[in-house]
Amino acid sequence: MREHHFLRRIYVITDAQHPAELDAILAAHSNVRIIDHRDAFGEHADLLPVFSSRSIETVIHRIPGLAEHFLYLNDDIFVGRKMKAEDFFDQGIPIIRGNFHRFPNIVTKWLKSKMRNARPGYNAAQRDAASLVGHRKTYLLAEHQPHPMRRSTFERYYEHREAELRAQISHRFRSADQVSPIGMSNHLEILAGARVERPLDVGYVRPNKPTGDALLEIMTKLKGNAFASFCVQSLDQMSNDDRQIVLAGLNAHYAIVSGVPITRFRHTV
Repeated sequence: MREHHFLRRIYVITDAQHPAELDAILAAHSNVRIIDHRDAFGEHADLLPVFSSRSIETVIHRIPGLAEHFLYLNDDIFVGRKMKAEDFFDQGIPIIRGNFHRFPNIVTKWLKSKMRNARPGYNAAQRDAASLVGHRKTYLLAEHQPHPMRRSTFERYYEHREAELRAQISHRFRSADQVSPIGMSNHLEILAGARVERPLDVGYVRPNKPTGDALLEIMTKLKGNAFASFCVQSLDQMSNDDRQIVLAGLNAHYAIVSGVPITRFRHTV
């Protein structure tokens, strides 16, 4: 929020957890708040605990006090450089970013549905969300980036679909039977006339992709503001050398951005 003054509050959603690393931030900034899963699940709290991000994303619009216009970031996403409200909303309408793809033919779709039993994929969940809300020829695939959303878009969709909502959030772990709430929001906004633009410049690192010098190059680009969004996946599964490269790069970049050393940004395995 030091760099993004258009953000009024930050909600950190946890499962009855209070990360000690946030104590100093919470003490200094009343506009940063921890929200328990129960606050978002409300009358559906009997389904807890859940660990599927898709279940949780489906109810974030139910956070008490959440603004009509908000940005959603999963816990592995960083804002890479300074951005403006106009990068996310155009006259109050979310700007949707991604690339369009054609729906697969019937045979390909059947084969992919069989393969999905092993792993509920990120792409398939967005495609299924597009189909659910009425897209038939093409669907938009969004990258790992901050997602602009409207609370009322979710509210209107689920207003008379209580059973569908409960079925979506009842999965304790990520399931191929769940659609992507991000994809659902994006495709509902597209149907309502939202502008679609190319994806943000996204930096993406995960175990062994890349590694060594190539990983160091990516982290150097982050420090040079090459990425609007930056995603770090499965830090705990990286080699120790690669993990140290990532942590050093994150500390170097965000200490410069904020002007404050990030002394507690670490990872223990």
